Amino acid sequence: MRIIVAKNSGFCFGVRRAINLALNLSEKSGDVYTIGPIIHNPQVVKELSKKGINVIKKLGNIRSGNIIIRAHGIPRQTLESAKKRGIKILDATCPYVTRSKKYVEELTGEGYRVIIIGNPHHPEMKYIASYAPRDSVILKPEEMINKKLRLKQSRKLGIITQTTQSPENFIKTTSKLLNYSNEFKIFNTICPDATNRQTEAVKLAKRSDVMIVIGGKNSANTNRLAAISKEIQPNTYHIEMANEIKSKWFKETDTIGIVAGASTPDWIIKEVVNKIRDSSKTVK
Repeated sequence: MRIIVAKNSGFCFGVRRAINLALNLSEKSGDVYTIGPIIHNPQVVKELSKKGINVIKKLGNIRSGNIIIRAHGIPRQTLESAKKRGIKILDATCPYVTRSKKYVEELTGEGYRVIIIGNPHHPEMKYIASYAPRDSVILKPEEMINKKLRLKQSRKLGIITQTTQSPENFIKTTSKLLNYSNEFKIFNTICPDATNRQTEAVKLAKRSDVMIVIGGKNSANTNRLAAISKEIQPNTYHIEMANEIKSKWFKETDTIGIVAGASTPDWIIKEVVNKIRDSSKTVK
């Protein structure tokens, strides 16, 4: 049995940066709080809590200490409220996510109606949208555009996308939007790391009998990898930890492909590989 781990697995630049900033701040200043999990991996968040980096839901839950802004960013209103309260703030927002926010501000200043392609419930999207005017639209790739937008043909449209979207979804949705205006400004804001991982997932799924996708169930980029893999290889399993693995998955299997989300730590990937090796010994 052959196990192939995708080259671009484990922490991406933005995740590693956010965690290092949080750990450094915790060592220097004591208690550190994040509004929502700093990254979308429950196991890492649990380990960070042991080092004084705690998740809260609201600013009102903080009496003292420091706030570090999660890798996905926080809404503008929340940031302004923290500043008014005099709370010390360290920004660990992923630079690629921050770039998207700057494009929104640029488009708004130039008079474009902003269209953001992605999941409206994701923290990244809430952060970016908070810097857009009220008439901006968050558009899911599969939505009926004519019902959502109700646009006049002459209105200028500025388009960006969630950093973890697939290039295919971005292109498909943007192409449909071409029917709704005569003037566009489009920024491809998909994270290069996300694109590389998705490309690897496609290649690996084509040559594997089973695909294992490792990462938080609440992770957008990991869920995207799982969806892409499953389209090609039906025997795709999305797990967070090694203890979710079942020996029966590997019956009559020659090649197992492994991809991991951008917030999946190396130690979990290693545990999964070892568990698969042990499980393969019990398969008859």
